[in-house]
Amino acid sequence: MFFYLLLALLTVVASYLGLTSSTKRTKEVSLLVAWIAFLLIVGLRYHHGDYGTYEMGYKYDQDVGGDFGYFALQKIFHRMGAPFWFFAFLITLLSVYCFKKIFSISPWPAFGLTMILGKIFTLYAMSGIRQYLAMAICWWALYQLLVKKRDWVFWCSVFLAYTMHASALIFIPVYFFRNMSFSWLRLFFLLVLSVVVSYSFKTIYGVAANMSDLVDTRFSTYVTDNDQEFGGMNVLNYFENTLFLILAIVVRRRAMRKVPFYDMFLYMFVVYFGMLIVGNEIGIIKRLRDYYAIAYAILCPSFIFLFRDIRLKKATYYLLVCYFVFLFFRSLAVYDAPFPPNTEGRMVPYHSIFSYSDILF
Repeated sequence: MFFYLLLALLTVVASYLGLTSSTKRTKEVSLLVAWIAFLLIVGLRYHHGDYGTYEMGYKYDQDVGGDFGYFALQKIFHRMGAPFWFFAFLITLLSVYCFKKIFSISPWPAFGLTMILGKIFTLYAMSGIRQYLAMAICWWALYQLLVKKRDWVFWCSVFLAYTMHASALIFIPVYFFRNMSFSWLRLFFLLVLSVVVSYSFKTIYGVAANMSDLVDTRFSTYVTDNDQEFGGMNVLNYFENTLFLILAIVVRRRAMRKVPFYDMFLYMFVVYFGMLIVGNEIGIIKRLRDYYAIAYAILCPSFIFLFRDIRLKKATYYLLVCYFVFLFFRSLAVYDAPFPPNTEGRMVPYHSIFSYSDILF
């Protein structure tokens, strides 16, 4: 638990200095320290979530998941003689680079790390490898698309992410609403579409599966067998996202002056909200919607524009940081709950490769 507390503390400090420090150097150093802590804790994790499954596939040169890009990458490092912990560390290092790039778009880049802790830490950063890497590449691709205006890099990167985990295809719609201005009509249409898809998903999936072997082979198990396992969405998600969507729309005109690409991220958040609606009926959507979770990192800090008083702005920002840190520890507890007390794979306490000296060499 000490490592989780340390990471949360460093993240809070980086977020605080990112808002209050008058020197750019202080902001950059504090955020860098927080990212290094994240890299070490995630990159050197051991037996968290699916780690053992990936490690076994690496050791015996087996394809875990059927994604040819990840399998090719795994084979390269395995045949070089690199230990699995080093392979996992490099993947985490790449993800940190990708996250730093996309969060640099925001006036509050440190909040991006806070969002990762609260929203995708346990399911992806600590548990997964393939989808976690695919998400990071997709977010870097978005940076290339928005900031560098490199459409071809976006498409190539999303394809690369797809080879790591086929779910990356869900990120493609971002390309088509990147230049759209927000409108109530589009908002209404997307939410109604979410309700329609939610109650007709099995029919839509059946047609798509008949037309595409990819859909049939990669998603059939999730759709047909695992709905009970995933279950519906937590009520907290609906309360949180309804409130956040309302706030994001209320502050939109003020925030657009300070936050680049605000409308695009607002649409990403609407899509995320729509996936919550669909996900209440179809469990697989839980595994897809977090590609759009980056909208939290860009939009939520802009809620400070609800107020003109600087003290109220700071209080709002700190409240949001505390909320995501709360979600971080809540997620750890929930993720840990199914495991018996003495299970090695428990998320709490933290397991590192340094706890197992024979793994290092």
